[in-house]
Amino acid sequence: MPNASTNTTLHSALVALRARCMSVGLPTWRVSSAGLLTDRPDMPGVAGEWLRGRVMSEQVATGASAWLASRDDAVIELFPGCWLIALPDEPTNRRSAATLALALGADALDGPIFNEASNDADMDPERARNGLRDLASHSARSAQQARELLMLMLADLSNLGESAATLDGLTSQLTDSYETIDALYSIGRSMSDLSKPAAFVDTVCSRLKATLNFEFICARFNGDPALVAGLRDQLITVGKTMMSEDELRRSTDAVLARLPADRKFTILEDAPGLVWPRYPQALAQTLTRDGKVVGAIFAGHKVGPDPLVSSYDTQLLDAAGGYLNAFLANSALLVEQQNLFMGTLLALTSSIDAKDRYTRGHSERVAMLSSRIARVMGLSIEEAERVRIAGLVHDVGKIGVPEAVLCKQGKLTDEEYAAIKLHPEIGYRILHDIDAMADILPGVLHHHERFDGRGYPHGIKGMEIHLYARIIALADTFDAMSSNRSYRSALPREKVLEEIQRCSGSQFDPAVVRAFQKLELGHYDELVAQHADLERKAA
Repeated sequence: MPNASTNTTLHSALVALRARCMSVGLPTWRVSSAGLLTDRPDMPGVAGEWLRGRVMSEQVATGASAWLASRDDAVIELFPGCWLIALPDEPTNRRSAATLALALGADALDGPIFNEASNDADMDPERARNGLRDLASHSARSAQQARELLMLMLADLSNLGESAATLDGLTSQLTDSYETIDALYSIGRSMSDLSKPAAFVDTVCSRLKATLNFEFICARFNGDPALVAGLRDQLITVGKTMMSEDELRRSTDAVLARLPADRKFTILEDAPGLVWPRYPQALAQTLTRDGKVVGAIFAGHKVGPDPLVSSYDTQLLDAAGGYLNAFLANSALLVEQQNLFMGTLLALTSSIDAKDRYTRGHSERVAMLSSRIARVMGLSIEEAERVRIAGLVHDVGKIGVPEAVLCKQGKLTDEEYAAIKLHPEIGYRILHDIDAMADILPGVLHHHERFDGRGYPHGIKGMEIHLYARIIALADTFDAMSSNRSYRSALPREKVLEEIQRCSGSQFDPAVVRAFQKLELGHYDELVAQHADLERKAA
C-alpha cells in the first residue's frame, strides 16, 4: 500500500505534469479509477469557458469511459481534430486514475460538435475559434508523440523524490522531456515560412542540438531535383565536429548512399568520420521526397554518462524528421506555384513586347537593370526581387493600347500620344486585384513620373514618387534610348549616359542615377544580343 511520502510525491508530480501540459497548450482533466471527472482545466479566457462547458465535459467523460473500459488505446479521437491523451498515474495498474490531456487540431474548430460547444458556452463560434486558434496546432501524430513524451515526463516526476542520490539525473530527464516538447512545438511553428528552407533546417538542427546530448547535429542533402534549389547539395551543421567541412561531406555522403528509403532512422556503428572509439555510435534520420532518399539528419559525438544512442534520441529525431519531410514537400510546392506565376507573367510581358518587334525583350531588360540598381542602393535581395517583378510588368498596360499606335512609324498625333499615356493606369487596373502584386503597383503606376513633377499620369514629384517607380523610370529610359525604335535608331552608349547624367535631378532621382552609374553593363549587352538573335530567328 502506498505510504504518505509516495502519495505526496505522486501528487507533486501530477501538479507539475498538468502545469507542463498547460504550458504547451494541452488542457487537462483528472479522471478517477471509477470514471469520475475532476479538476477541469483552469485555463483563462474564452478557451477556458469553451473547454469547461457541458458539451466538452461530456465528450471528455465519454472518452475517459472508453479508455477505462479497454485500456488498449491511450490516444482517443473524440471527434475530427480532437484527441484525448490518457496519462495513467500507474501504467501497470488497471484501476489507476489518470490525467487526461486534450490535443486540438485545426479540424476541431469547425463542425457540429464545435458549434454545439460554442452555443452551449453562449459564445459566437467565430469568437470561440479565435480564442482556441493558438491551441489548435496538433495532429494525430503529434498527439501520440506528446503522449509518449508526457508519460516519460510523468515517470521522471514520480521518481524525483524517491532518492536524493538520483535527484540531479531525474532533474535532467525532466528538463529533457520539457525541452523535447518545446523543441517540437518551436519547430512546428517555424514551418510557416516556406520561402527560407535553409533557415528552417538550421532551426531544426539548432533545436535538436539544444535538446539532445550530441556535440553536433547536421543535415546533408543530395542534389536531387525534387529538392528546392536552396537545399540541393547543402550541408548545414550546428555544433563542433572533429572533421573539416569537406571531410564531413564525404562521411555523410557515404552514409547517404546506403540509407534505405523505407527506414526512418539508422544507428551508425561503422561510419568513418562519424563514429570514433570515444563516440561508438551516431544516428542518421532519413529524409525523403517522392519515395527517394534526398538527405538525412545526422547526430554525432554523444556526450554524457551513456555514449550509446537511446530510444529518446531516435524518437525526437524521428519527430523532427517528420516535420522536415513535410516542410520539404510544402516548400517544393511553393516553388512550383511561384514558377507557374512567374511563367504566366513572362508569357504576358512577352506577348506585349511581341506586339512591337522593336521592343522585344524590353521588359526583361528593364527588370534586370531595375533589380541591379536596387541592390546597389542597398535594398535587400527580397526587395530587389520585388523591384525586378515590377520592372517585368511595368508595361503590362500596353495590352490596352491599339497595336497601330504602338507600332506607328513617325510622330504620334496628340490623340495617339494620349492613348500611349494611359498604359500605366491600365496596367495598374489589370494588376490591382492580384494580392501578390500589391506592393509593386506603385512601380507600375508611376514609372513615367518625373522627379521634377512634369511626368504622368499624376504629376507627382521627388520623394512622392515610390522608390520602385523612380528606379524603373531610369531603367526604362536607358533601354528605350539604347534600342532601335520605329521612329529612330539606338543612340550610342556615350550619348545615352550623357543624357541620363544631364537629366539627374529633373527627370531622374539623383540617388538612382548615382547607383546606375556604378553598374557594369556587360550582362545588359548580353541580353540585348540574345533578344536580337531571337528577333532574327523569328523574322
